[in-house]
Amino acid sequence: MKVAAVTTWPPHNDGVALYSAELYAHVAELVDVRVIANVAEQTGFCGDYCDVEKIVARCWKRGSFTYPLRIFREVLKERPDIVHLQHGWLLYGNVVASSFILILLFLLRLRRVPCVVTMHTVIRKGAYLRRSSVVNLLARRVISFTSRFIVRFADRVVVLNCLMKKALQEDYGLREENKIVVIQHGVRDFSGKSIIRGKGRKLWVLSLGFIRESKGIETLFKAFEEFVGRCPDANLVVVGGRHVHDKGDQVAYFKRLVSPALLRHVFFTDFVDEEKLDRLIAKSDIVVLLSLDRFYVEVSGALARVAGYGKPVVCSRVPKFESELQNGKDCVMVAPGDSEELARAFMSLALDVRLRKRLGGELREKFRGRCWSAVAKQHFDLYREVLET
Repeated sequence: MKVAAVTTWPPHNDGVALYSAELYAHVAELVDVRVIANVAEQTGFCGDYCDVEKIVARCWKRGSFTYPLRIFREVLKERPDIVHLQHGWLLYGNVVASSFILILLFLLRLRRVPCVVTMHTVIRKGAYLRRSSVVNLLARRVISFTSRFIVRFADRVVVLNCLMKKALQEDYGLREENKIVVIQHGVRDFSGKSIIRGKGRKLWVLSLGFIRESKGIETLFKAFEEFVGRCPDANLVVVGGRHVHDKGDQVAYFKRLVSPALLRHVFFTDFVDEEKLDRLIAKSDIVVLLSLDRFYVEVSGALARVAGYGKPVVCSRVPKFESELQNGKDCVMVAPGDSEELARAFMSLALDVRLRKRLGGELREKFRGRCWSAVAKQHFDLYREVLET
């Protein structure tokens, strides 16, 4: 079996690229994979994915209106048994350019090439996307049309949790029960030893992910400043950097929000390699994952990255985390943008070692069995099912 995977790829710095690099490195152990990826427009952090670069063919450019034809030509050249397309709303360029992915789906259908599409984000039907009511209405119509088109034209649609499937079925009336398949986000195995510190020692809080406006970084700094006032031995490590789709230097902007007094307790690392990230997660006492996105149903790659370490997680009460976690059982959830509630969550975990151990243990247990090799096997079984039918 030969699979052609259409996706962005490191060093392009977005969540889908990192997800795809993990997934196809493991799928390549089961089938012949050719990744049809974007031309690398920047250099920089590439993670541990350089060793699988040999399966990658870079032939299309984000934002180019000809990218569907370039991808289609590469598909014809490779002659795969099945195409696996990764879909994100701005993955292939701006709003207009991204909509051109429907042309590629149409061309694949005309050539009778079996196609699986993974949707990384489902936008709720009543989403508030733009301030202008006219533009907002138009955006909703485009999103609805695109979502319906993908489900109709793809042989199977993969979503990453049950809430995404429910949103497609209820918000857009897509009741094709056999077409929409849930395959959860993979988790990296962690065989090392996590450190659980008692009271009276320095406490390390870790924030992981892209540094962008939609993450609620301002709320984090405000809450942590209040927390440090009551727990002066606490430190915050911010791991991550600018998202490639964002304009301007948001990292520099958020750094300027940190007061001089708080700077002694806050450390920015930018992106780090996987070995160093392992050490930082293992060393941390609390992991904080924030978001302000109430209308986007998706998964958190950062959550999947830390889940196996047995660390307590504080997260926002938004679909991204509500789809995976349960407040008080395997995490502490706080209202998006509420710095006071976030500071109280930090304090309760700092004072209660048993609570930290229990939440971290429950989280690790929930994500057990979701290693990338198992996820790759689920994709292999799906490919085989599509080809057989």
